[in-house]
Amino acid sequence: MADYRKEFPDFPAADMPALPQGFEDNSWHNDSCPNFTSAELGLRIWIDYADKAQREHPDASRFVLEPAENEDTITDPIITDDWAVILAAVEEERAEIGACLDQLAKAEGAILHWQIDNKSFEVMRKRGLISMQGDMYVHPKARKVSELAFTMAQPKDMRVLYACDNEGPAIMLLSQLIANFDANGGWQYRASAEDMRDELESRGWFEGMHINGRYLVLSLDKMQLEPHPDHPANKT
Repeated sequence: MADYRKEFPDFPAADMPALPQGFEDNSWHNDSCPNFTSAELGLRIWIDYADKAQREHPDASRFVLEPAENEDTITDPIITDDWAVILAAVEEERAEIGACLDQLAKAEGAILHWQIDNKSFEVMRKRGLISMQGDMYVHPKARKVSELAFTMAQPKDMRVLYACDNEGPAIMLLSQLIANFDANGGWQYRASAEDMRDELESRGWFEGMHINGRYLVLSLDKMQLEPHPDHPANKT
């Protein structure tokens, strides 16, 4: 195991602050200063010399908190001279990750990715803190995940009736409509595919504005509508 006292023998032990729980020494003498990583959080803390004259860059801040892997560009580093800021950021990250793991645990270890609207899950996946099997985010201690991952599937796509000021009514699958919106920049006023799907599933209709004017989307099943028998996309 690395030891900053051996890698940086001129670093005064009295100047080393008490590290947050779970951070292990990852120091190497070819770096500019000691660093410590947390496998639990996927984070790294750099701790420079208290004496600015001993720093490689004297004007740089003393503490840096960043993702542990160089390829991880998900979040911006925190650069500060205030150790309390680093500690607060670590605890905030720990709480957020703990909440995500608790949510997975309550779901017996796995959640279909389209069921949640929480970007933290994707951050955790990219950092290797949780895994993904099939369409599911998976708790690291989940059991029988391989069995669940390939038996749970996204429900059959919803049939919708779409109408707009400048476009005639059309019956299509919701995934097709969302793909059309994604392709032509049809989302406005912070609407999203998640918003559309949630509203259609809960109340059966969704409306808004885009470049072609005001539009209305109706769930055929939720609104108990039947498509015209002559329509080419008729499924009934």
